[in-house]
Amino acid sequence: MTSLPVFEAVGRHLSVARAAEELHLTPGAVSRQVQNLETFLGLALFERGHRRIAFTPAGNAYWTKIHALLADLRDVTRELSADADDRPLVISAPRMFLQIRVMPALASLYREHPGMVVRFVTGQPDIEGLDGAIFVGATPRRGFVTEELAAANLSPVCSPSYLAAAPPLEIRPDFARHTLLRSAEYTRNWERWLGPDGPDVFAHARFIDFESSGLELTAAEAGLGVAIVRLRLVKDQIDSGRLIALLPEHIVREHYCFTFAETKLRSPRFRQFRSWLKGAMAA
Repeated sequence: MTSLPVFEAVGRHLSVARAAEELHLTPGAVSRQVQNLETFLGLALFERGHRRIAFTPAGNAYWTKIHALLADLRDVTRELSADADDRPLVISAPRMFLQIRVMPALASLYREHPGMVVRFVTGQPDIEGLDGAIFVGATPRRGFVTEELAAANLSPVCSPSYLAAAPPLEIRPDFARHTLLRSAEYTRNWERWLGPDGPDVFAHARFIDFESSGLELTAAEAGLGVAIVRLRLVKDQIDSGRLIALLPEHIVREHYCFTFAETKLRSPRFRQFRSWLKGAMAA
């Protein structure tokens, strides 16, 4: 029985290392648990190759049943806990998306469902323990549903005053002569947008760094430099002319996605939240 949750985690990730990280075990301990289960059953559950594993047919069929049973056990335990019916839904979301896109729409959720209670969290790296999570470009996982919510296209932006006074900004290498604004959380977005020009730009550009995401947008509107943003989050600033999107031909196209365990669909309250979220983000 102790091996079953380990087997379920390995099968969900198809990775011993990622399962070990999730379960706070060593990869060796995870491998031993799976091997003990295979010995007990008298059959192989995985085909092991160089740095990869895959289900055997028997392993896949067994995992499907075990995953469903463990999900049922978690749900039953949650339902039987004290005040389970009043427990808030716990939803993870990127902080800026939550602040700019979700919070302004929350009044409609509580108007449609007065008894709804939702607790939003940020910086939660794992879906386990959550009712749902909003990610950019979430990858499908076994036993989970992933649905696109809205565009999350990346583009650099700056103020009209900065653009008028700064050197030309016509191609990506030009950014090496500019001041780039970034927060620790979104440094990777500059890397994604600059692509192969990144190393040279990073070697020569001036950077102003902020600990908290969102401050780079304030700095961009103030004319301090160029920020990299999800265009969905600055639509009002662009429409009003406070910010200008640069090099539209180089937009990196991504999506905000909503990910949740399939078993959550059994909950009427969760289905209500899901329906509201999809409608609110499509508006």
